[in-house]
Amino acid sequence: MAYADRYLAEDEELLYETRQHWTTLVSEFLLLCVIIAVAGGLVWALPTDEDWGRTGVWVVLAVAGVAAVWLWLVPLLQWRATLYFLTTKRLHKRSGFLSKSGRSIPLARVNDVAFSASLWERIMRYGTVRVQSASEQGMMTLRHVPNPEALKNQVYQAIDGLRDEPPAQPPYGA
Repeated sequence: MAYADRYLAEDEELLYETRQHWTTLVSEFLLLCVIIAVAGGLVWALPTDEDWGRTGVWVVLAVAGVAAVWLWLVPLLQWRATLYFLTTKRLHKRSGFLSKSGRSIPLARVNDVAFSASLWERIMRYGTVRVQSASEQGMMTLRHVPNPEALKNQVYQAIDGLRDEPPAQPPYGA
């Protein structure tokens, strides 16, 4: 995933990049299966030898198509457009495919990083990461993160690496 490269500053390196866990799409996939089954059952039950029956088939297919786009394709695109990434300077959250939104927390302002995962989430290897910062927005919550403990550890390693860097030298003559 080289998607995050476009958001990096010149002095930043990408350390970690991930999308939400695939399990966020399970309910949408099951809805798609229900839509297909119901539409198939209705198309099968409608008589095709009568004029109103043929019109009814097209209406059922159109409604099923709209429902599939609204209940499956839109969430799929939202999942695809949600990205979490960590650089040597910041933690980013980007989302949206038509209207975009994003939030970044400088690592120097991170106060605490916590993760949580229920039993089911531990089995499926995802969870929630909460990053507390010393800014006006306060907390950034990253939901459905694959392997949340690894991300938490990466954030702390990046913070330690930031503290180990020598302070930036002012330009000559300043």
